[in-house]
Amino acid sequence: MSIVIITEEKDISSNKIIEYLVAHRVSFERVNSNEFKKISLNVTNFEELDDSNQLVIYHRRSCQLFIPTELQKTKLAYYILSENDIVNKSFEKINKIQAKYFGGYLEENQHDKLFDLYLAKQCGFKVPETLVTNNKSDLLNFIDKYEKVITKPIKNPLVHIEGDVIYFTNNTFLVVDEHIKTLDDYFVISKFQEYIEKEIEIRVFYFDNQFFSMAIFSQNDEQTKVDFRNYDFEKPNRTIPFALPKDIVKKLKKLLRIKNINSCSIDLILTPDNEFVFLEINPQSQYGWLSDNCNYHINEFIAKKLIKYGKAI
Repeated sequence: MSIVIITEEKDISSNKIIEYLVAHRVSFERVNSNEFKKISLNVTNFEELDDSNQLVIYHRRSCQLFIPTELQKTKLAYYILSENDIVNKSFEKINKIQAKYFGGYLEENQHDKLFDLYLAKQCGFKVPETLVTNNKSDLLNFIDKYEKVITKPIKNPLVHIEGDVIYFTNNTFLVVDEHIKTLDDYFVISKFQEYIEKEIEIRVFYFDNQFFSMAIFSQNDEQTKVDFRNYDFEKPNRTIPFALPKDIVKKLKKLLRIKNINSCSIDLILTPDNEFVFLEINPQSQYGWLSDNCNYHINEFIAKKLIKYGKAI
């Protein structure tokens, strides 16, 4: 049995999974994204021994680094790292055919939240009315149509480092008149959505056909009312385990089959009218908070799965 965990050096969840493997004397290889990893990927017409089908791979975070450290500091670093990116994607695609492969880098790298909304709608979910635009006139028409409008990143929040100061945007916030007044007729392409009233927010972690769900009572705090990720560390939101209805599970499984994902987190809303609304998928997500607050012991669950599939090889 050979288990490979591709992750980041300081990822707490990976550490806990590995602690379980060590305690049960299970052999494994850990690949950290900041450490050089040698590789030889063969595509050949000749028959040769291929041991990739003997692997169980959990691609937990980031990607593999096939570029020696000294070469990352050259003027060609951008080009070299783009080549590294392609090899990572090829490694994943090939091994998803040949090995038992959980998680991945490809879906996280693409992370097309707009297309996910489209797919979720095709699978029967209600989704927020969404506008992606670069012009003020279309935005004003959208705002006129809905009572409240939010804006959020198309892919990732902005992070800008200047000296010792780190600037970053909130995940989601309401659009108000002051924001509109600052806009030119044409601006950086941005995403706007109808604001949907919430009873609770729901965070779901999915791994190998199993859902772990948590209800977040974000509406009890003005700071987290628009988005629970605007954390209130002094007075954290109340969270409890949540059982997804069977029809929602069925829709999610259909969506994840279409996307060919076997590990991710999913954000949903339950409205005051008891209607579920799909928000987004996060492929390489953090689940420690969900697991600890709901006593799901997800790291142990994943470790047992890796061991189980490893023994079956």
